Amino acid sequence: MGLDLPAGPLALIVAPITCIPLLSACVVTGLFCILVSRQPITALGLVPGAGAVLGIVRGAGIGFGCVALEFLIGVLAGHVRIRRYWLSRDSRNSVPEFVEGILIFLNGAIFEELMFRGYLFMVLLQYGPVAAIVSSSILFSAVHLTRHRKLPMLFTLNALLFGVLAAVCRYYTGALWLGIGLHFAWNVAAGSILGLPYSGKSFKRGVVECDVHGPIWLTGGLHSLDAGVLGTLALVIAALGILAVIPLY
Repeated sequence: MGLDLPAGPLALIVAPITCIPLLSACVVTGLFCILVSRQPITALGLVPGAGAVLGIVRGAGIGFGCVALEFLIGVLAGHVRIRRYWLSRDSRNSVPEFVEGILIFLNGAIFEELMFRGYLFMVLLQYGPVAAIVSSSILFSAVHLTRHRKLPMLFTLNALLFGVLAAVCRYYTGALWLGIGLHFAWNVAAGSILGLPYSGKSFKRGVVECDVHGPIWLTGGLHSLDAGVLGTLALVIAALGILAVIPLY
């Protein structure tokens, strides 16, 4: 990020570098699936076709909508305040940071869905769908405990609920696309667009930058709205959205 280059070329440099870890993980996971588990790549939920785009779009719509709703409630209650707009600073030179943030969230969403609802879910499914959904969700939640030393317990619960929702998407649609869209849009809406606090600190790569005030049990404080009751409410609404979408598959 310290390279003395115009914003456009710098963003083009940032993009492929940010994607290297994800590409490596995809290759390794694919090899494990084929060589160790003796399963085709599609067993990971990577089912090609027009349904892939539609699934991502539907998941993204649910994710954006739920985060926007919890944000709006926070603003109306006076607990979320916009501190600075992107246009109030040198927005052109902020493009590389914005692009990097988007790609980090994209990589994270694909990586976590591929690991937990892809390979792990595939392995656990031999013990039944309930075992696969519950076990993969518990492990997903447990991994998120390493994000910050003082995470509120409600964040762990909400991570578990999110894991269940994504696993349900995986099982009933037979693919990862709906979960990837939900996961990616959820993080991008909260971070890259709304600039809400993340993992114990302010997020400064968003279109806006926000401060969060009020009781931690409600807002999650610096740990994101997902660490409070607002996050739980958003997940409940997401569940209703998913239940409405799944019969379409």
